[in-house]
Amino acid sequence: MKRARLVTASALLALGLAGGTVAASAASPGQDVARHHLTQTTHLDVAAATEAARAALHAAEKENQRVSVAVVDRNGNTIVTLRGDGAGPQSYESAERKAFTAVSWNAPTSELAKRLQQAPNLKDIPGTLFLAGGAPVAVKGAPVAGIGVAGAPSGDLDEKYAQAGVATLGH
Repeated sequence: MKRARLVTASALLALGLAGGTVAASAASPGQDVARHHLTQTTHLDVAAATEAARAALHAAEKENQRVSVAVVDRNGNTIVTLRGDGAGPQSYESAERKAFTAVSWNAPTSELAKRLQQAPNLKDIPGTLFLAGGAPVAVKGAPVAGIGVAGAPSGDLDEKYAQAGVATLGH
């Protein structure tokens, strides 16, 4: 699915750069959708997501840990991923999955991992990873992003670094 979105975005960008016109509406010309049919959501911008990812990576580097960090939006789409020098190849995808899991349930993944004892089928949900290292980012209690860290020797360390990323957004 990510590949399809990338291809679509690339095609639209190419059309725009080539001077083409792209219609993004399924409605007939002149017919707008009534405002009461729309919702608004809050998302981190790229600058904030990058700042949070860098803070998490920096926290790990200060302790000589080699990790990857991912920040996803409320819908689980990756905003930014940083792979630290020397981070293992598995850490990149694990960080994204931890971030996705944290934002999906608006809870740290260490807490969610404990829920597996009562509901072991949770681990079967696509894209999730129930290991410590993911932290949600919330505004007024509602999740807007997730930060995932992977690659340290323990999930507790990964989660500590993810929380450092969350903390930088509160300042």
